[in-house]
Amino acid sequence: MTITLEDIGMITGLPIEGRALTGKVRSDGWRQRVVALVGVEPEPWTNEARKDPRPSGVLFSWIHRYFRKCPRDASPLVVERFARAYLWNILTQVVFPDGTGDTASWMFLDPLS
Repeated sequence: MTITLEDIGMITGLPIEGRALTGKVRSDGWRQRVVALVGVEPEPWTNEARKDPRPSGVLFSWIHRYFRKCPRDASPLVVERFARAYLWNILTQVVFPDGTGDTASWMFLDPLS
């Protein structure tokens, strides 16, 4: 079995007809864009002896740690951030998984703004 476009439309409630979503992917400042869109900054890579193994996103465990459950008394802004993090997780873990199996790419977060 595989997930179809119709499945995604039903799961997310997003329209699947119309113009395609396209754009340029800019890697500069991705951590700041994550902060702006979900309100939490990913931890910077601090090991100077080794190259950052995840320069293109955050671990799924990071999303789960900060966005597991939205507080009941959350403001509309916080609810929006939790919803954005949820959709980011679905897009990167279910719809467009990559070879790492543990990383949510930041490039899927930008269109959710």
